[in-house]
Amino acid sequence: MKGFHRQITALLLAFSLCLSLLTGCAGGNSSTPAADASAEGSAAEASAVAEVTEGDASADSSAETDPADTSDSADSSASADAEETAAVSGPYDYTVQMDVTNVDFDALSALSNESLSYGFSNSNRDELNRPDGIYYYDSYYSQYNGYTHIDTEEKVIYLTMDEGYENGCTPDILDTLKEKGVTAVFFITKQFYDEQPDLVQRMIDEGHIVGNHTCAHPAGGMPQLGAEAEYEDIKTLNDLVYDTFGYQMRLFRFPEGVASEQAVALLDQMGYKSVFWSFAYKDYDTENQMDPDEALSACLEYLHPGAIYLLHAVSTTNSEILGDFIDGAREQGYEFGVFPVED
Repeated sequence: MKGFHRQITALLLAFSLCLSLLTGCAGGNSSTPAADASAEGSAAEASAVAEVTEGDASADSSAETDPADTSDSADSSASADAEETAAVSGPYDYTVQMDVTNVDFDALSALSNESLSYGFSNSNRDELNRPDGIYYYDSYYSQYNGYTHIDTEEKVIYLTMDEGYENGCTPDILDTLKEKGVTAVFFITKQFYDEQPDLVQRMIDEGHIVGNHTCAHPAGGMPQLGAEAEYEDIKTLNDLVYDTFGYQMRLFRFPEGVASEQAVALLDQMGYKSVFWSFAYKDYDTENQMDPDEALSACLEYLHPGAIYLLHAVSTTNSEILGDFIDGAREQGYEFGVFPVED
C-alpha cells in the first residue's frame, strides 16, 4: 500500500512539474528575481525610447510651422523694420554724416563780405500777399542755397523756431505741435545744446528738424568774424550735435538775420541751406511780449503761399497762440509743410 501511495505522489509531482513548465513556456511570469529585474529594465528602456520619440516629434512639430504663419512673421518683421527706419529718418535721413570740410577759402575771399541786415516792410506785398522785400535778398542768397521763402503758389507754409536758450516754453510748444501734427524746424545754439539735451532729443524723436544757429550767436552778425572763424563756429556745433545724437544738421539760420554773400556761400560749400524768413514779428523780447490777440491777428493776416515763419521759442505769447494759429491757418486753407531739406 505504501508503495502504491509513493507511486501516486511521484506521478502527481511529475504532473505538477510538467504543468509548471508548460505555463512558463506559454508566457507566464518568471518566478526568479533576475528575470523580474530583466523585465523591469526592458520596460524602462521601452518607456525612455517612447519619451525620446515623443520629444523628437514635438521638436519636429515646432520646427515645421505653417507656411502662412512664417509669412505673417516675416511680414511683421519687415513692417517693424520699416517703422524703425521711418522713425530714424524723419523728414530726411539725418544719420548720414556730411563732409563739411570742402571749403575753398580762396574762392570765398573774392566774394563780398558786406553785412546785409535782413529785414523787409510788411506794407509792400505782392498779389499772393508776399512781402516784396524778400526778392531783394534772393539776388544775393538764392544762388547759394539761401531761402527767404519757398517759391510756390500752393497754400503751404513752413514753421521755424529759433532756440537761443530755454525760457520754459519749448515743452508746451512741442506738445502743441504733436497734438496738431505739425513738423517744425528748431534752430539751436550751442547754449541750448549744452543746457537742454533732453529737449533736443525730444525734437529728434518727434520728427522735427534740428538746425544750426551757431555757437557764439554774435551781436551784429556772423560776417564780422570772417570766413575762417565763421567756419570754425559752425563746424563746432555741427560736430557736437552729430557726435551726441547721431544727427546731421543741414539747415542754418544766421543770428539776427545778418549775413553776407560770402557768409551764405560758406554755408553752401559746407553742405548747408541758409534759411531766412518771410514772416516775423518782435517776439524775442521776453520783457515786452506782444498781446496774444494782436500777435495771432498778425500771424494770420500775413499768410502767403510758401511762407517761412520765424517764431522765437522763448516767447510766452507764441507758446500761448500756437495752437490757435495752426487752426486759423488751416481754416483759411493753408497747411504746414515739412521744410525741404533735400531737393
